[in-house]
Amino acid sequence: MADDARSGNASPIEAGLVSMPDERPMRSLAERLTRRIAWLCVMATALVGLFRFAQIYYSERASFDNAVAQVSQTHLPLLSSSLWDIEPTAVQHLLQEIVKAPQIQTARLQASTGQYFEAADPPLLEKRPPPGGGLMPQGDVNFQIPGPVGKHRILGQLSLDFNHGYLKRQLISSGLRVLLVGGLLTLVFSGLTLRILRRELRQPLHDLARFAAALAPGKRPPPLVLNRPEQSHRDELDVVVDGFKTLRDDIELYVKERERRAEQLELAVARRTATLHEVTRYLESISRRSSRCLNLAVDEYPDMIRATLRDISSFTGHCSLAIAEQAAEGEPLICRFVWIAPHDRIAGMAVDQALLPDLIGPLQRGWSVVRYKRLADAEPARAQAMQRHGIQALVSCALQGNNGRTQVLMGASSRPEQWTFRDDRMAKMAAEMLFNIMRHWQDQLALRRLHQELEQRSNTDSLTGLANRRWFDELKLEETRRALRSGSPLALVAVDVDYFKGYNDNYGHAQGDQCLVAVSRMIQQTFNRAGEMPARVGGEEFTVLLPEHDLQQALSQAERLRQCVIDLAIPHQGSPLQRVSVSCGVACILPDHIQSGASPDQIIADALEAADLALYRAKKSGRNQVSS
Repeated sequence: MADDARSGNASPIEAGLVSMPDERPMRSLAERLTRRIAWLCVMATALVGLFRFAQIYYSERASFDNAVAQVSQTHLPLLSSSLWDIEPTAVQHLLQEIVKAPQIQTARLQASTGQYFEAADPPLLEKRPPPGGGLMPQGDVNFQIPGPVGKHRILGQLSLDFNHGYLKRQLISSGLRVLLVGGLLTLVFSGLTLRILRRELRQPLHDLARFAAALAPGKRPPPLVLNRPEQSHRDELDVVVDGFKTLRDDIELYVKERERRAEQLELAVARRTATLHEVTRYLESISRRSSRCLNLAVDEYPDMIRATLRDISSFTGHCSLAIAEQAAEGEPLICRFVWIAPHDRIAGMAVDQALLPDLIGPLQRGWSVVRYKRLADAEPARAQAMQRHGIQALVSCALQGNNGRTQVLMGASSRPEQWTFRDDRMAKMAAEMLFNIMRHWQDQLALRRLHQELEQRSNTDSLTGLANRRWFDELKLEETRRALRSGSPLALVAVDVDYFKGYNDNYGHAQGDQCLVAVSRMIQQTFNRAGEMPARVGGEEFTVLLPEHDLQQALSQAERLRQCVIDLAIPHQGSPLQRVSVSCGVACILPDHIQSGASPDQIIADALEAADLALYRAKKSGRNQVSS
C-alpha cells in the first residue's frame, strides 16, 4: 500500500478523498434521551428528599422547643414544690411525665441535697448517677429549679436531652416515602418517553441516514420518504427533509463549479508562485547589495549604486531608473544616478540634470509613493510632463525630511506595463535601501574630508602652513630608511631667521608672525619639488628634507633661498643689513659612507646635529650665510 501511495496509485481513503468509516459503537438516541430524563427524575427526587429532610428536621426541633417551653411553664413549678417538700416519688413521676414527649429522650435532675433523679424513653435499665458523686452532666437544655415563692434558693438543676433516635426514624420514614414515589414517577416518565421517541424519531432518522449515505456526485439518489404517520402540520423533521432535497439538487451544481474553480485556482497558484519566485529573487538581490555596502571603499559607492539600479531594473520589467535629490524646498530635483533601459527612449533623465517639475508633483513630509501603469491614469499636468519625457508608465517613491531635503527614486518606461513593484512596500524597500546607501556614502565622504582636514591640521603648522615638528619627526625616519634601501643621498638644510628676537622686540609679535609667514612662503617656493619637505621645527627655525640631493645640490638650493629672502627686502632695523636675512646649515647622509650597524634613528640624529653645527658656524661667521 505504501508503494501504491508513492507511485500515485493510492486508494481514495489514503488520498483523503473518502472519509474513514466511524468505528464507534452505535447507541440509540431514544435510549440516551430516556436515560437523561431518568437521571433528571432521580435528581428531582433527591432534591425533594433533601427538602423534606430539612422540613422534618426543623419541625422536630420546633416541637422540641415547644416541649421545653411547656416543661418550663408546667413541670418546673411542680418539681420545685416536690423538692421543697422532699417527695422523691413525685419528682420521679414528674420526670416520667416530661419524657413522654417524643422529642425528649432523657430528663435528669440533681437536687441541691445531692439526690439524683433520671427518666428516659425508652426507660433505662438502671440509673447512672454522676461519676464520683460530682456534678451532673449538661444536657441539650438546662434549667435551674428555684425554691417556692419567697424562698430565694436554688433547689436543683434539670437537664433535658433531645431525642435524636426519634428524629432519625422520622427522617428515614419520610425518605422511604419520597424514594418510593420518585422511583415510580421515574419509571413511568422514562417508559413513556422511550416509547414516544422510538415511534416519532428513531425510524425517521434511520430513513434520513440511508438517504444521506446514498448521496454522491454524479449519482441521483432515490426520493426521500419518511416512514411515519401522516400529519396535518410540519415539524423539524420536515425541515430536515427539505434541506436534504435541496442538498441533492445542489450537489451536481457544486461539482461542476468545483471543477471550474479548481482550474482557476491552479492557474492562480501558478501565477502566484512565479510572482513569489520573482519577488524572492528581488529581495535576495536587495539583501546582497545591502550587505556588500558594509565593506565598500568610498570611491566604490557610485559604481555600486549604478549596479544596484541595473539589478532593480531587471526585476521591474527592465524599466529606466533615476535617483534625484532636492537640497532644499523650492530647488529643482537633480538626477544623481540614472539607469536607462536598452529599449527606452526617455528624455530628461541624465545625471546632473533637473527633472520636469510636473513629473513628480507636490510632495508631503515623509514617504510618498505614486504609480501610473499607463499615461491615461495620470492627471492632465502630470500626463503632459510624462509625454514630454517620453514616459508611458511611472512609479516614484519619495522621502522628504523635516529639513526640506528630498530624495526620489523614479522608475519609468516608454511603454505601458505591469510593474513588478506589486505594492508600495516593495517600492519603498528599494528606495530606502538606495537612499541609505547614498546617505552612507555621503557620510563616508564627509568623514574622509574631516579625516583629511584633521590629519592636515595635525601635521601642519597653523601659522606658516609648513609641516610641523611632529610630522617632520615621522617623515625624517621614513626618508632615512628609504635612502638606506635605495643607496641615494639624503640632504638636510637647517634655516634660521637672523636677529629675529630683536625683530619681535622692535616691531611686535604680530609683525613678527607676518615676517615668518613671508619667509616660510619663500621656503615653500624654493623647495617645491616632489619629495622635498620643509618644516617649521621651532619659533624661527626651519628644517628641509631633500631626498636624492647630494651636498652640492643642497648648498645650491640653500644659497638660492638665502638670496630670495634678502630680495624680499623686509625692513629690520636690528640687523646690520637693515633687512631680514636667514642663515643656513647643510648636511648630507651618504649611505655608502655610513658605518654598518648604525640605526636609522642614530643616522638622522647625527645628520641633524651636523646641520645644526653648520648653522652655528654660519651665524658665528656673521649670519646671512650658508655653511656645511
